[in-house]
Amino acid sequence: MSSYEHIFKPIKIGNLVIKNRIESSPAEPFLTTKDGLVSEEFIEWHKTMAKGGAGIVTVGDSPVNAAYAAESKYVIDLSNNDVCNGLYNLTEVIHRYGAKASIELNLRAHYTPTEMTWEEIQQVKEDFVTAAYRCKVSGFDMIMIHGGHGHLVAQFFSPFYNKRTDEYGADTMENRSRFARELLDAVRAKIGNEMAIEYRISGSELHENSVTTEDVIEFAKLIQDKIDLIHVSVGDLYRLETIVYMIQPSYVPRGVNVHYAEMFKKALNIPVTTVGSLNMDMAEEILAEGKADMVAMIRSFIAEPDLVTKAKDGEGDTIRPCIRCMLCTHTSPHLYNFPIRCAVNPLTGREAEFANYPKPDKLKKVVIIGGGPAGMEAARDAAQRGHQVILFEKDAQLGGVLQIASSGALKGDVKKYFDWAVKTTLNTPGITIKCSTEATPENVLAEKPDALIIAVGSESIIPPIPGVDRSNVVWAGDVDTGKVKVGNRVVLAGAGLTGSETAYQLASEGKEVTLIDMLSPEQIAEGVPLIPIGTLRGMLDQLGVKTISEVTLKDITDEGAVITDKSSNEYILPCDTVVLSLGVKPRSSIVEQFEGLIKEVYVIGDCNNKKGTIFQATTEGFIASTML
Repeated sequence: MSSYEHIFKPIKIGNLVIKNRIESSPAEPFLTTKDGLVSEEFIEWHKTMAKGGAGIVTVGDSPVNAAYAAESKYVIDLSNNDVCNGLYNLTEVIHRYGAKASIELNLRAHYTPTEMTWEEIQQVKEDFVTAAYRCKVSGFDMIMIHGGHGHLVAQFFSPFYNKRTDEYGADTMENRSRFARELLDAVRAKIGNEMAIEYRISGSELHENSVTTEDVIEFAKLIQDKIDLIHVSVGDLYRLETIVYMIQPSYVPRGVNVHYAEMFKKALNIPVTTVGSLNMDMAEEILAEGKADMVAMIRSFIAEPDLVTKAKDGEGDTIRPCIRCMLCTHTSPHLYNFPIRCAVNPLTGREAEFANYPKPDKLKKVVIIGGGPAGMEAARDAAQRGHQVILFEKDAQLGGVLQIASSGALKGDVKKYFDWAVKTTLNTPGITIKCSTEATPENVLAEKPDALIIAVGSESIIPPIPGVDRSNVVWAGDVDTGKVKVGNRVVLAGAGLTGSETAYQLASEGKEVTLIDMLSPEQIAEGVPLIPIGTLRGMLDQLGVKTISEVTLKDITDEGAVITDKSSNEYILPCDTVVLSLGVKPRSSIVEQFEGLIKEVYVIGDCNNKKGTIFQATTEGFIASTML
């Protein structure tokens, strides 16, 4: 286990001394009021990271003018003084735990620099200056100017977006850097030197006609005397193909962008921050190797707000890992302003409600049936609240569906969570675990429980079609875990995330794979984070996996899979093996055996819904524990 000695070396940023090298990177939790004012939920969410040991706690994307704020609800609105009251309370809380408070100032590209009048350019600079001053009077130690990801400030530097022909044009390095240089000078003149300025930049925009890394480094050299810290990210938010490297799903390696920060560090004489799917072990390695001076992360904090404190206390192996499922960053929160949630940390976004939740009036004896993700979450949370927990698991080990969900070439992040969940459940005081013990009404009643939680999971949907019981038909879960072998030509029924992941594994092994599904690609993607499904489809295309949508599997023969299309045309897809990944259904018959057994019964997880997600399982497990 790492000692994390490099992480805990203080660092000077401008005139500030930061207690360690970990910064919570900016995010949009959508927890403010609709009008962009600080709420109790917003304070409590940021408080977890300050209390959890972050050296810098950064408030995310905050509009600097009213036009941007009008289109961006439930995030901090820095366009008027009304916001200062709540921000003052927020910075007080952050400072309470020895962290520095920072905030990201931004203006998204509602128009390009080409379209702006000279007066509008001057007004935008003034908007940033005024917003920065509001942050200063509200107690912030730092501000982060967002000059990356294709937003307006970045666009002035880009010949792709900036077609101006005046002094703000992109024809020369002097002109294309002018807006940022003038903006930083104006902000510094207003806020003084006691506050630090961090500048966020895309080391590469990762698309054709984008600025080169060499040009961005040259630009960074021009502004380094105006800032105190440079935050090196990548990508262009307005070019969807680059977002996968800006916010990496589990299919993209962790730390894929660290080399950009390393390049900037070699070229500059100010501290450099790196970001992108990093955790504490990686942060220590990056700092030890001198690739960056600060490490920013947010999803690791969302999954485990106490990660820095745990690392400092020698408990790094107890940190709950992020599975990079993209629930916290996917399309729905940004389209519909949903409050932030996390698949593995059910407290995320609910801190104000549950952080100081009252202790139970009576401590109970609780029996839990099922040791999958829902049952384990309920057991841990109930035991931590003081209840006596007895957990029945029919298999020889805990894990349930997580054992399958963590198998396969693409499941490294889920495997780490599986290992953590099982280990933490086994080591939580107050839980008696009975593995290889199938629950019955008799042995449950013999425990004389005060409450019963049913978490018996789901079973695979196997359609009643001819040939489904043939030897050339297998279930995707058995493929993932290596229990069965398949032939060289495979038809995989079910093109959702699970089926697509299995298809990728098989195609990577050199199999010829065809995915089929009853739904259209758009319907398949409904409710699924856009970045993972889009990334995975691209990976399948590269491996030559063929996808046929809006067809029905009608029969399975020695020759292959018989399908019909929307026009009722029937044809056969020749193959050696048919793999089924058609979803799951609740184990309702098992639930019925126990549902009325005692007065207080809760049904949670896959046996209670058709979602079949880790998020639904952990959430329902947590909520059940609070109801006891």
